[in-house]
Amino acid sequence: MKNLRPETLGILQRIETLSGRPVEFKPDATLTLRATLQLARNGAPAHVLRYRPVNEPLDYWVAYQAGYLLRLLELPPSERFDFAGTGSAPARVEELLTAGLKLTEAEQSAAPRFAEAAAHWAMMNLRSFAIGMRIDQWLADKHPELHLLQRQGMDALQQENLQLLSQRVGKLAIPVPLLGPVAAYALFAGRLLGKTTYAIPFRAAGALDLGAELLSILDKWPAGAAHDRELVDAWAAAIGMTGWYTWIPYKP
Repeated sequence: MKNLRPETLGILQRIETLSGRPVEFKPDATLTLRATLQLARNGAPAHVLRYRPVNEPLDYWVAYQAGYLLRLLELPPSERFDFAGTGSAPARVEELLTAGLKLTEAEQSAAPRFAEAAAHWAMMNLRSFAIGMRIDQWLADKHPELHLLQRQGMDALQQENLQLLSQRVGKLAIPVPLLGPVAAYALFAGRLLGKTTYAIPFRAAGALDLGAELLSILDKWPAGAAHDRELVDAWAAAIGMTGWYTWIPYKP
C-alpha cells in the first residue's frame, strides 16, 4: 500500500523485524472491518494485511490492527497464547437472553440463533476492547501524527457500536452485561477524545455502570502486554463470562 504514511509503515516494519517475516497487502472488498492483519502461521511466508478498498486513509486501522500483533510478538514465546471459546457461551447467553421473559413461539424459535450470534459478538468484544484500548492509548501517546485519523476512526467505531443497542428479535435483545465492553469503550473514547456524549446511549441501556467498572479495571491494571491475559480475565469475571473461553499456548 503505497499511500500509507511513513509512520504507519514504520509500525509494520517493527512487525517484520520482530517476526522475521514480511507483511503482504491484499485488497478485500468483502471485509466488514477496514483492515485486518493475519499472522503468519504454519509455515506461511508472510503476514497478510487485508484491507477494504476505500477512499479514506487507512493508516489508523492498519496501525490499530498491527498493535495486536506487536503486543504478541513483544512477549517471550512461552508467554504467547491464543484466545479460544470453550463452547459454553451460546447456552449461557441464551439463559441470559430469555430469563424472565414470556416468549412467543417465534421468539422461542429465534432464541438459539440470536444467542449464538450474541455469544460470538461478546467473546470477540471481550478480548478486542480490553486489549484494543491499550493499543489506542499507545497510538495516542506514541504516534500523535495519527491523531486526526485516530479520532475519525474511533468515532466511526463508536457509531457502529451504537447499532448493537437496536439489535433485537421481538423481546430478545443483547443482554445488558454483554454490553459492558462497548460501554467501557464509549467512556474510554470520550475520555481520550474529549467527547462526553459517547456514553449517553449506554447509560440509557443500563450498561454504563458496568462499563465504568471495566474501565476502572483497565486503569488499575499494568499496561504491558504481559498482563493482557490477566486483564481479559478480570473483565470476564466482572461481566460473568468466566469459563466461556480458554487460553491455548500459541503455535507459530
